[in-house]
Amino acid sequence: MLKILRLFSGIGAFEKALTNIGEPYEVVNYCEIDKYASKAYSLLHNLDENMNLGDITKVDTKPLATDIDFVTYGFPCQDISVAGKGEGFTNADGELTRSGLYFEALRIIEDTQPKIAIAENVKALVGKRFKPEFKIVLDSLNDAGYVNYWAVLN
Repeated sequence: MLKILRLFSGIGAFEKALTNIGEPYEVVNYCEIDKYASKAYSLLHNLDENMNLGDITKVDTKPLATDIDFVTYGFPCQDISVAGKGEGFTNADGELTRSGLYFEALRIIEDTQPKIAIAENVKALVGKRFKPEFKIVLDSLNDAGYVNYWAVLN
């Protein structure tokens, strides 16, 4: 059975995909800051809401499992999306944007060392405008010991 740590869980699209293909899994924890999404996630996946790690910037990785198969995450796209502000990972003042929460996911990945980390984001991330951000994602995961594979899916 796959052990999953779910970051930016929303209501659990990754988990639905695993269910659809008949792959058994166990969620060891999930991380969702929105209280309504957290409640929906816990109900949809029959999990205690206490498994929610809450605000990703405050996650203490020391007590987390060290035998995780997958970390799945879809970090916020508002500052990368064509419909968003277009600031990327940092704004004009050099402060991290919501999309900059990618670095919190990276911190958790580096600390827990899952076998596989699967990310989802918007198509604009791989486009010309956000080429530097995409390079950061690929390089930082490579530096953490991961081989990158990516594709734009419909």
